[in-house]
Amino acid sequence: MRPTAPACTGREKRRKRNVKYAAKSEQGKRIRNEDCLFIPTRPGEIPLAVVADGMGGHNAGGMASALAVEAVVTELKRGGMGSPEDLILAALAKANAAVYDYSLVTPNCRGMGTTLVLAMVFKTRYVAANIGDSRLYYFDGSSLLQITEDHSYVAELVAAGHITREEAMRHPKRNIITRALGTREQEQADIFKGNWGPGDRLMLCTDGLFGLLDEREMTRILREENDMDAACERLVELALYGGSTDNISVALIQNEEA
Repeated sequence: MRPTAPACTGREKRRKRNVKYAAKSEQGKRIRNEDCLFIPTRPGEIPLAVVADGMGGHNAGGMASALAVEAVVTELKRGGMGSPEDLILAALAKANAAVYDYSLVTPNCRGMGTTLVLAMVFKTRYVAANIGDSRLYYFDGSSLLQITEDHSYVAELVAAGHITREEAMRHPKRNIITRALGTREQEQADIFKGNWGPGDRLMLCTDGLFGLLDEREMTRILREENDMDAACERLVELALYGGSTDNISVALIQNEEA
């Protein structure tokens, strides 16, 4: 039975105290949408956004991303003792086990996995984590900064100085990732922390978006669109217009503090 992870598709927006959320997930030209995402949809929910991009045949990728998002959200809602960083790492370990264990007992899902990026926000700061090549960006109203570092073959080439970031977008092996949630018994996530202020935005997205749009194009849309839903719509539409053949998912979080 397929788990029901919240907000796996579509567009939603909700104010959580002084934070605003919006998201959109698009199947695009693929047979199915194997991305999954979560943003709060009810008052009092945890101030969290999660985006995952599943991989595997026979809809195994969709299963992997849904299992992972459901496990992460459930664990973080449960809370517990420890820092946000510790709670996030524990939730990701649970998610990894959920995907990995399911793949072991389900023949059609052997080898499935998923990328995952999440951000938990507070009044003046955020804590984020990633596994794979789904990304978190920080937007201060004028410029866009990539926060997470991809776990991918081309990211390693860029870090070593062998290719540029622009060349990485066109590289024939750009889809090879070096870490994924659920493909082995344990996996390491990276943690990122930062400050944010009134009007700042965090953007989480899959490679279906940033693989087609460069930072200049994404920055232009975020500058032009004050409406969160409209920004998500335009980002996805531009990626589709640019020829994206992948699923496309994006989530935005905006600091609404006065």
